[in-house]
Formats: sequence, structure tokens, C-alpha cells
Amino acid sequence: MSFKQVDIIKCTTLAYVGDSVFTLYVRSKLGIDPTIPTRELMKRSMAIVSAVVQARIHDGIIDSLTSDELALMNRCRNAHVTNKAKNATMREYKKATALEGLLGALYLTNQRERLSEILEKCFTIGGRDE
Repeated sequence: MSFKQVDIIKCTTLAYVGDSVFTLYVRSKLGIDPTIPTRELMKRSMAIVSAVVQARIHDGIIDSLTSDELALMNRCRNAHVTNKAKNATMREYKKATALEGLLGALYLTNQRERLSEILEKCFTIGGRDE
């Protein structure tokens, strides 16, 4: 599947896949430290994999995206979503959905190198305490 072919997939589906990809990446990065208790791993993971933090990540990576990636994120941000995160504004939730949509599209199109590059940026930005 090419990156252009993901246009036929709903943004909410791309975001569903992207959420799983991001969650697994974050948990894997945190889980390699054997000194962190499981409860703390969960707490740290939840602090990064949240709509508020993902909105901040969205803003932090936007300048490093290709035109195709940016177009896909814009499509996903503007998609009709009826859900809303408990602790996020609708604007933050839409940015988080856009980010997850991009991650899902990169995963589904097997762009593993680019996906890894963006995930590392996401983790770096998301792991900052502000």
C-alpha cells in the first residue's frame, strides 16, 4: 500500500492504528529500564500517551513533515470526530487524532524508517516535563 492509498481509509481508523503504534512504542521505550516498577511504567506511559501531550507533539513535529504527511495530518485533524478526551479540549483532541492518523498511515504503508524517526521525535517531545 502506498501513502496515497491511505486516502481511502477513514482518519478515525488510521488514528486507531496509530494510537496502538504510539502506545506500544512508548511502553517499549519505557520498559527497557528494569529498575522502573510496573506501576510507574504505567503512570509514565499514560502521561505521554494522552491527547494533551499528543497535541503538543503535533505542534512540535509539524515543521519536519513532508507535504504528503502534512496533508494527511490536516485531513485527519479536520475529520468529523464525535468523541472527546476527558481531559483535553476539542482542539487538542483533533491534533492528537491527526498525529495518530499520521502514525497509523506510516505503519500501514510499511514506512518503518520514517515511522521510527517520527516516533523518536514524538517520544522526545512527549517525555519532556512542562
